[in-house]
Amino acid sequence: MQFPKRVTIELTNRCNRHCTECPRHQMIYSQGHINPELYTKIIQQLPADTTIVPFYRGESLLYPDFPELIGQLNKFKHVQLATNGDYLTRPNQQAILNNCTFLSISLHDYRLPSQTNHTKFLKQCRNNGIETQVSILDVYLNGSHITQFLKHWRRHVDRVRIYKTHSVNGFGSMQGTERPHGVPCSKPMEEMVVYWDGKVGLCNHDWNNLCYVGDLNSQLINEVWNSDIYEYIRKQHFNNNRRGVPSCVNCDFESNKIYGDLIYGE
Repeated sequence: MQFPKRVTIELTNRCNRHCTECPRHQMIYSQGHINPELYTKIIQQLPADTTIVPFYRGESLLYPDFPELIGQLNKFKHVQLATNGDYLTRPNQQAILNNCTFLSISLHDYRLPSQTNHTKFLKQCRNNGIETQVSILDVYLNGSHITQFLKHWRRHVDRVRIYKTHSVNGFGSMQGTERPHGVPCSKPMEEMVVYWDGKVGLCNHDWNNLCYVGDLNSQLINEVWNSDIYEYIRKQHFNNNRRGVPSCVNCDFESNKIYGDLIYGE
């Protein structure tokens, strides 16, 4: 492929919350916001059928000009955003309604819809054809909680996702089964992650850019995507030698497929 199918663009890696389960505690990367000129440069290079994910290690709605940046994504068929919901101001809501195709709100404690301010906006999203999700970690739910949580939230969103607590030690410290022999990870073949400073990392589980593959301040996306280092990494996966890739040494993404394997639709 000349371009990746899915591109994660980090608007900021800053967050207003300090959740103990978040791998941000293991992040040694400097913090900041993406340069708006760099952001525009990146967006202009990508074809309309690229799936754009305008968030990564931080809370994207903290970005000062969030509506302006999201407004540049209206050419894309798929724009997927996750937020903690703390900064759903009217301008931010309108930007999401106008430009996103998927919205996930992450809850950080056990709350029913009536205990949040999200239900009206979620209804607007669904009326606009935006797929909606609410997510929560399993540690916030006990057996009785799950039943009530699902019963009430499924009235307001398309999908409820209950994540296993997978990042107590940060990404890259997974304790999972080995990937089946000869099965490469899909991420180096389909996805690209752009950090707020324009550096390119291998995937969204590489929180500290252990596997630097490029810099969009000086390179074009297709140059990075088709570079020798990317091809080397792909060959390592196809040859069942992911242990030779720093970002992939301890990751069990493909064996578990997704970390949030408890997903409930309508």
